Amino acid sequence: MRLENKIALVTGSAAGIGEASAKIYAREGASVVVADLNTEAAERVVSEIRAAGGNAEVFAGDMGVREDIDAMIAFAKEQYGRLDVLHNNTAWAPIGPAGDVEFDDWQGAINVSLTSYWYAIKRALPDMIGQGGGSIVNTASISGMAADHNLSAYNVVKGGVVNLTRSVALDYASKGIRCNAVCPGIIWTTPYQQMKDAGMTHLESMADSVPMGRFGTPQEIANVALFLASDESSFVTGACIVADGGRTAHTGTPSPMG
Repeated sequence: MRLENKIALVTGSAAGIGEASAKIYAREGASVVVADLNTEAAERVVSEIRAAGGNAEVFAGDMGVREDIDAMIAFAKEQYGRLDVLHNNTAWAPIGPAGDVEFDDWQGAINVSLTSYWYAIKRALPDMIGQGGGSIVNTASISGMAADHNLSAYNVVKGGVVNLTRSVALDYASKGIRCNAVCPGIIWTTPYQQMKDAGMTHLESMADSVPMGRFGTPQEIANVALFLASDESSFVTGACIVADGGRTAHTGTPSPMG
């Protein structure tokens, strides 16, 4: 087991990539704190982890509230005595052209999707340093490496996550702390299912934009996160690993073969 006797905390883990990550961490031996604002969904994830023989607890909190992050880190320590893996995964951002985004929505995206990552890291670092090390995994995105139409706030926060990852890695490498990010491409999560249910027709063209010809799955991203969380990546820090089916490998130029 790659995370045997480790303690992991995953934010935004009641669905999607966070849920898949929490479950694979538990399957690989970690005791997991499932942190999410959606208490009912988080409790479902914990119940499923326990039913599969794993160990997990729910923390209900809003990652946009500093006091909730304080309480979350304290909860992990109270439950398990230490924290070995911090996986920041919470994300929210408004959709629309940059000039149409409301100020409060912009600030909300920064707070929930970037500042919360920094603050959770800040709160986790003293204990990780004191115990001799730890692994921080951030869910970034290929949208933090290039821009998308009508997703300016999302592009900004994910770009921030990419460089926060690098900065923390540099600042704390000598302390035994590793900090890495996974950068997913388009992954089939709840928002895309909702678009499909609403009859939106652009999903097929989105899949066609991926060389592999399909959306990724949360499990495929969780597999990368597991590598970064585990000691198998012991010489990896400051890395932003792209998992996008080859999407960003393409310049966008049509094939000369037609």
